[in-house]
Formats: sequence, structure tokens, C-alpha cells
Amino acid sequence: MKLSRLIKQTGFSSPGLKALLNITATESWQNNEFSKAVASYAVTRRQYNVLRILRGSHPAPLTCSSISERLVDRTPDVTRLLVRLEKENLISRNRADHDRRVVEVHITKRGLSLLTSLDEPVDSHIKSLTRNLTNKELATLSDLLERLRTDQRA
Repeated sequence: MKLSRLIKQTGFSSPGLKALLNITATESWQNNEFSKAVASYAVTRRQYNVLRILRGSHPAPLTCSSISERLVDRTPDVTRLLVRLEKENLISRNRADHDRRVVEVHITKRGLSLLTSLDEPVDSHIKSLTRNLTNKELATLSDLLERLRTDQRA
């Protein structure tokens, strides 16, 4: 859907504003669609992101700060997110042997099982949302978005 129709605005003060509004509208749409795709699994997109990160490091644990650095959707309250995942037995948190101040986070067998269950629905979701673009167009889109973030500070 065209941005002008979506937000009922025909003119934009600059191509930059229109592009950034398009990014925001697309992000909102994609987040809503993802939430619908995984709703029956009782997991949020942020929880899914944490579990995905932990699966990538499995069997090695990650620290809370390392998880925070890797999040696509940065949230200031990683601890609360981890507490919820731990209550569901999807992760475990333990003090590091080498430094008791450090908390190490592991994905549990239940967390790995949940992600395995989500692999197909998430893959189908991605294919559905990107079906109108070719692989070359998707690569170009990724390149353009990365260029847009060139000066992003970590």
C-alpha cells in the first residue's frame, strides 16, 4: 500500500521524510504481522529475538550485556525480559564461576524446542511478507538500509 494512502497525506516536505515514514510504517506492519504469526506460541517478538540469539551461541552462555548488544530491537529492560523467559523455563540464568557479578544466560531444552517449533511458521511469515520482492531486490533493500545506518552510533 502506498504511504500517502496509508497515512492519508499526499505531500511530504522532503524525500527523506517520506522514506523515513515508509520505514516506520513498514516496521509497524511487519511487527504486527510477526506477532500474529507467533501468537499461538505465546511468545513476543522480543522474547523470540532473545531466544534466537541464545540458540546462536548454544551451548555457550551469553551475558545479559552481550544479549542486549545483539538485540535487533533494543530494549532498556533486558532483565525483565529474561525474568519472563526464565519463568517459562525457556532460559536459565546463573552466576558465572569466574566472576560472581556476571550472570550467564543459557537457552534450555524447552527454549530450543520452542524455537524448533517456530522455525517453519517464522520462515513462512518471512516468505509471505517478502513475496513481492525478488532476492536481488531484497539484497538491494538490505544494502540501502545498512547505508542509511552508516553513521549509527552503537
